[in-house]
Amino acid sequence: MPRALAVLVLTLACASSAVGATLSYDERERAVWTALINHGLDGESKSLVISDRSSGDPAGLAADPAAAAQLVNQLEVPASAFDDWKRRNARVDELELSLKLDITYQVITAKNLKTLFADVEPAQGWQAFFNRYAGAPGFLRLSHVGFDDALGHALVYVEHECGAECGAGRMLHLVLKPGGGWEMQSGVTVWMAK
Repeated sequence: MPRALAVLVLTLACASSAVGATLSYDERERAVWTALINHGLDGESKSLVISDRSSGDPAGLAADPAAAAQLVNQLEVPASAFDDWKRRNARVDELELSLKLDITYQVITAKNLKTLFADVEPAQGWQAFFNRYAGAPGFLRLSHVGFDDALGHALVYVEHECGAECGAGRMLHLVLKPGGGWEMQSGVTVWMAK
């Protein structure tokens, strides 16, 4: 490679790294959520509903060091990404959900979820949900995103709840593409309704 071209490539790489490094955590997190949701769209759904609360660590993944190590190994994700994910998901938080999705979406508040499902059988609550959010295949609950030290790997937990006996929770590993943007690398199902 001619020296001038090599210098140009190196300069562009450094410039893109510097630009990426200036993004806030919230901007990076929203970019990861956007990429994983857009990747998972099935083409049949008319709209999407997303919880305004983070999932935290509902499966207690961080509580068992052996299970955490196995998960890191299965996902082939840097341990620092899991450590960051664990720290950021020690509690449930309200999420800032201004996403650029390939589908129309609505945010459902914890209060609205409680109203729909309080004091009724689960099937009745789900019927009320589907009446209110026609065309939505249930709702998503997202964790905060954990990043590795180099900010090139992202780890996120996502739940899809879709009925009294319908739903799943998955841990997903995304990688930052050289030109920017996130792509799916691997995933592990943490739980699935039967």
